[in-house]
Amino acid sequence: MNTHELLKKIEQESLSLVWWKDEQKARGEDVVNDPKKGERPWIIPETTGQFLHDVILKNNFSSALELGTSIGYSTIWIADALSQNNGNVHTIEHSLNKIPVAKKYFQESGFEKIITLHEGNILAILEQFPSDLTFDFVFMDADRGHYHEYFPLIKKHLREGAIIIADNAGNMNTRMQPFFDLLQQEGVAFEILNMDNGLLITGGYRSGGTS
Repeated sequence: MNTHELLKKIEQESLSLVWWKDEQKARGEDVVNDPKKGERPWIIPETTGQFLHDVILKNNFSSALELGTSIGYSTIWIADALSQNNGNVHTIEHSLNKIPVAKKYFQESGFEKIITLHEGNILAILEQFPSDLTFDFVFMDADRGHYHEYFPLIKKHLREGAIIIADNAGNMNTRMQPFFDLLQQEGVAFEILNMDNGLLITGGYRSGGTS
């Protein structure tokens, strides 16, 4: 199975994946199957995945950080591009339900050797990163209301010219406003692309601001 076929498989299988807490089952929510309830493996649109892939290749990036692995769909898009640059990706996920699924897909992808999956709280893991671990590409697709807390830790690990992309900058812009404000205060140039759920993309990172 090639990467394209695996990605299509993940897209299909994600539609039926849902995890219910015992109390939800007791209320019969799993039977009703309200799409707004239960833990679900929301994945990025295919067009967003292709965009991430293209940005990495266009800029010849080789080291990526992803916040929010989910079941590994976006990670595989990123890893596929990085594999062409002899690169690697570090990805963080806290869901005990999603982690085993992501690991399975990573094995199927053949990219498991270039993917490092960190399991746990994003802030705690970022705080433990060694100072010599650096990235030229960051994809943020986790709890949007905390991006402004993550950025001060992430920027310590950014290479000159690094690009940050954050999903849901359009449909969840209110929750991300503190992050927008922080980037402006830090002098980090960014724009929000009107595609899919809205993608925030920064200019190439510079330690004294961005160009």
